[in-house]
Amino acid sequence: MLGIHALSESAMSAPVQDQNRQRFDAIAADWDDSPTRRALAAGVAAAITAAVPLQAHWHALEYGCGTGLVGAALAPRVARLLACDVSPGMLAVLAAKARAAGLDHLQTRVLDLTREPAPAERFDLVFSSMTLHHIPDVAALLRVLHGLLKPDGWLALADLDAEDGSFHRPDVPGVMHHGFDRAALQADLRNAGYTDVRARTAHTVSKTAADGRERRYPVFLITARP
Repeated sequence: MLGIHALSESAMSAPVQDQNRQRFDAIAADWDDSPTRRALAAGVAAAITAAVPLQAHWHALEYGCGTGLVGAALAPRVARLLACDVSPGMLAVLAAKARAAGLDHLQTRVLDLTREPAPAERFDLVFSSMTLHHIPDVAALLRVLHGLLKPDGWLALADLDAEDGSFHRPDVPGVMHHGFDRAALQADLRNAGYTDVRARTAHTVSKTAADGRERRYPVFLITARP
């Protein structure tokens, strides 16, 4: 069993990725305007850089890339980055930023690994930030990501620690988990075939919850090897 704080079974049966695509398409143009999101992405990118020995010849894949706030920071450190998301709107914003920054080796692809075949290519690094809590079957995704890695590759996953459901507004669709218990998620990774599984705090988000109180939400980075 996954070590997660999950929503109801009926909610999990909804077309989650369709909800995610519609929501993120609608807010893509303004996504980068949030200082909180930018700070979170910078924290995650810095944590990945500190934990993973990035190499200039590597091919990397980011799943759930959004507008590329994390990926664009890591792209100059690798030879190729394939940035994937279910939202064409988010990817359009990222593609425009990549062109403006001259990141010709950053490519985008609409991809839903919960419903579509994985790419045939194998990668030196697969990473994802704040995507797992939108995935109904996290165990299945972990297995798919394992298959995307080269034998000596690296996985890096960032998401919320288990929280009480106050991080997102109640009307936000497509939220499947109220964060994750680190130890339990590490166990799930080992069950999916990963080794050298390690966890650390990448960032802490401070935001005003629905009850009006200022809350702090830790975000972990878990790295693993296939």
